[in-house]
Amino acid sequence: MSCHLRSTSLPTRPNSLVLKVEEELQMLRTCINSFSSTGPMLFDGLKKLGDLYKYIEELLCLPSNQSGLSHSNQQNWVEEELEESVRLLDICGATRNNLSAMKVHIQDLQIAFRRGGEAAIQSKLQAFVRLAKKANKDFKKQTSNKCGSTTPVKEECDSLKMVRLLIDAREIAISLFQSILSFFTKQMVKERTSKWSFVSMTFHKRKPACGEAKVEDDASIFSYSCKDLDDESVLRAQKQLQSLEISIEGLGNGFECLFRRMIQCRVSLLNICSS
Repeated sequence: MSCHLRSTSLPTRPNSLVLKVEEELQMLRTCINSFSSTGPMLFDGLKKLGDLYKYIEELLCLPSNQSGLSHSNQQNWVEEELEESVRLLDICGATRNNLSAMKVHIQDLQIAFRRGGEAAIQSKLQAFVRLAKKANKDFKKQTSNKCGSTTPVKEECDSLKMVRLLIDAREIAISLFQSILSFFTKQMVKERTSKWSFVSMTFHKRKPACGEAKVEDDASIFSYSCKDLDDESVLRAQKQLQSLEISIEGLGNGFECLFRRMIQCRVSLLNICSS
């Protein structure tokens, strides 16, 4: 789609809102690109994303933007954004649901550690691995098509500034969702080596018996012995699990707020499209 749209710059009054949106976008990029992301950092990022959509919704409600985006030459852009907003809401909801499922598995693991017993712990670990793999696979499938407009938005076209902000926000949102999902997976499973991070410091790896083949696949995750498990190790693992559970609870609240604000933005786009 070529850039033959009516040139209507955002008015002076909302310029501060535009700057605020761009500022939030930059802070979110910094958060996502951080190699040392923590639960609190990701929660703060989710809050900032909610604020970002709040500012965008305020911009969409401005009469000048509603008039400009409702112009016939811009209807295709608005309709495309409406379609993408549905997909983004689906991704947001799926990520939230996967985190809720992870929370349940973490609670099960806490119970297993309290009760003790290698079989029970391994069973819960296996269940988490299956969930984590499915969650990441489903996320990749949902985001297999590149998020954003099929045609690049040229920033020099002032009339497309609002669309550019929507596309940037959506790309940042998906990147943040992926970072959140990856964070909790990596807390449980070390990437590439497929070793449980908190279990590896709780159990001693069982050495293969004489003549026993070395296991190289995912089954090696569970090649741990409980015979050397002590109270201190159990307490350490339980504290980490509890910390992860609290982090997920906080993020769940953040997702609820974000979901509502994304819906509000979609409603504003629907109003523009129908005007």
